[in-house]
Amino acid sequence: MTHTIMTSWIRRFRDDQKGVSAIEFAFIFPLMLTMYLGAVDISQVLTADRKITTLASTAADLVAQAETLSSGDLTDIYDAASEILMPMPEVDLTIVVTSIEIDAGGDPAVDWSNSHNGSPRSSLSGITIPAGMIEAGGSVILTEVTYLYDSILSKFVGQNFELEDSFFLRPRQSLKVDFTG
Repeated sequence: MTHTIMTSWIRRFRDDQKGVSAIEFAFIFPLMLTMYLGAVDISQVLTADRKITTLASTAADLVAQAETLSSGDLTDIYDAASEILMPMPEVDLTIVVTSIEIDAGGDPAVDWSNSHNGSPRSSLSGITIPAGMIEAGGSVILTEVTYLYDSILSKFVGQNFELEDSFFLRPRQSLKVDFTG
């Protein structure tokens, strides 16, 4: 008799479909939540990367429009460019603006460099630029932007995403942009 009751109970348990959906949901929910949060985090990283590209382009454009710049002008440009990053914090943002001149032999060299939250390039140092970008006797403005993006995903990976971009533009008002310091 006990055997029959036990067999009947096992058969009833095996054939009962109540709660199967809840059990399946309990197994799938953590995976779905992780995928959703990962997709949101990745979209935030991509948004930050686009903002870094826009910031590099905008800073180079503002510098290239000037004939002469002072430290105060560059501070204003850094402040304006940093607004592009909002609402992300600018604590880990580095902007380096460099004026590169090409001598008569076609060799590029740093004329002047200035930085926001970082180290400028050393003056008169050599630098590599893409071939054919500028002719001898000309100059070009290089803006380099680096940003350490702290995301939820980076907490699990163990390091922040380092986003960086650079942008070259020729001066618009003169052959070179002078820096008065």
